[in-house]
Amino acid sequence: MTTTTPQHILTMSGEQRQRFLESFDWVFSDIDGVIYNLESDVPDAGLAYNALERAGKRLTFVTNNSVRTLEQTARRFAKLKIQVAPEQIWHPAQTLVYYLRSIQFEGLIYIMASSQFKAVLQQAGFQLLEGPNHFIEETYEDLARHIFDKQPVRAVVIDVDFNLTSAKLMRAHLYLRHPDCLLITGATDRLLPVGKGVNIIGPGAFASILVEASGQPPIVMGKPGRPLGDMLLQQNKITDPRRVLMIGDMLAQDVLFGRQLGFQTLLVLTGGCSLHQLLAVTDPDLLPDYYADSVVDLLQLLPESTPKAHG
Repeated sequence: MTTTTPQHILTMSGEQRQRFLESFDWVFSDIDGVIYNLESDVPDAGLAYNALERAGKRLTFVTNNSVRTLEQTARRFAKLKIQVAPEQIWHPAQTLVYYLRSIQFEGLIYIMASSQFKAVLQQAGFQLLEGPNHFIEETYEDLARHIFDKQPVRAVVIDVDFNLTSAKLMRAHLYLRHPDCLLITGATDRLLPVGKGVNIIGPGAFASILVEASGQPPIVMGKPGRPLGDMLLQQNKITDPRRVLMIGDMLAQDVLFGRQLGFQTLLVLTGGCSLHQLLAVTDPDLLPDYYADSVVDLLQLLPESTPKAHG
């Protein structure tokens, strides 16, 4: 267990580098903040993942972002010369389908999420309820007409919803009064980095309102949720979690996720965490085993890797 400042991978000795590279077979990597940000790509990130694959490492990309479709993500990867199959990319909507099937869920789902997230559930055969999606008059009578009903909702799901309103949260809270209604969250990020030094409020902040109001602990489908980790271990038939290297840019999502599952963890400083923030961490569950300025630093450790132009 790491209790001191993690080691920068480029400060490793030759022997340490060799031991590090031989210590993992799987790479679970975040996407946003690691491979690209909202407006720009991390230079040469594609070279690093291609080098990892040539070194025999098995790649899976694990994101909390369900707003993009798998096809959109694969197309952006292709521009970076990263070739991936759809089954190599996992996000909270897919995890939710896996989870609901595992518990043989049957019932109506009230959902606050993007259209892409909803489409994944609908394609899997689940029945969804949403709204209100229009203007509500500023009277309690009109509000009540939109949030009180007798629909047999058995799960409330909240993820990124760019059209989230207080009325939707109130309606969700009322459904959660039923003792058999599940509270399920997707992405847990309280802040979302959208540019250098610029964050916006993330879905985790809104989900916490429902958690506090209902008194019900959420079932977390994104990082750092256990259902996602268990699914990845099962899907990849991994029996020794220490043979997994988790790469990410967020302490409370990526590093904590890796720690809870027993993975090795590598934090990169190209997204949601600065070196200053990393050095200020005192909670051992949020401290990575290693850190790097960028995932591209791995090129200097991997054999036959040359960080040159894309060509």
